Amino acid sequence: MEKSPIFFVTGASGSGKTTVTPDLYKICSEFIILDVDSLYGPGLEDWDVIANLWIRIANQMLLNQKLTIVCGTYMPAQFENAYLKEKFTPYFIGLFCDDETREYRLKRRGWSDEMVQDHKEFNSWIIQNAETAFGTPMPLINTSVAEPSKVAEDIKHHIMSIIGSSQLF
Repeated sequence: MEKSPIFFVTGASGSGKTTVTPDLYKICSEFIILDVDSLYGPGLEDWDVIANLWIRIANQMLLNQKLTIVCGTYMPAQFENAYLKEKFTPYFIGLFCDDETREYRLKRRGWSDEMVQDHKEFNSWIIQNAETAFGTPMPLINTSVAEPSKVAEDIKHHIMSIIGSSQLF
């Protein structure tokens, strides 16, 4: 059985994943767009469980002949531990921003200095490891000053360069 692509728009907190999602809805109607954070909350706080649920949901979308774009901090190890992973070939697209922008965004959410620093370091790790830690080299999109609509266009461009313009189903 041929595997289908699944796309993960990932990055540290504050990089713009949730912010870009509404623009992806507008320009990627041929895909199902899922926001990882939308499941998180009381009663469902285990990120590994949530990560696995999204793969199951993506499989259901595949049965409806729709490819999925998952927006959220999703890492290759989470995919490797997911049930139904054998149905998909994962592709990651990384969002990042400069430290000042990240601090501003996260402080507006009420994050502590320690949490902000953790995600600055995680952001640096993603940038430094984009070529080697995500299966295939992961393209990076800087969201520091880019409008969400432009970021969405860049994401779609990367996805279309992978799947081409051919009809998959």
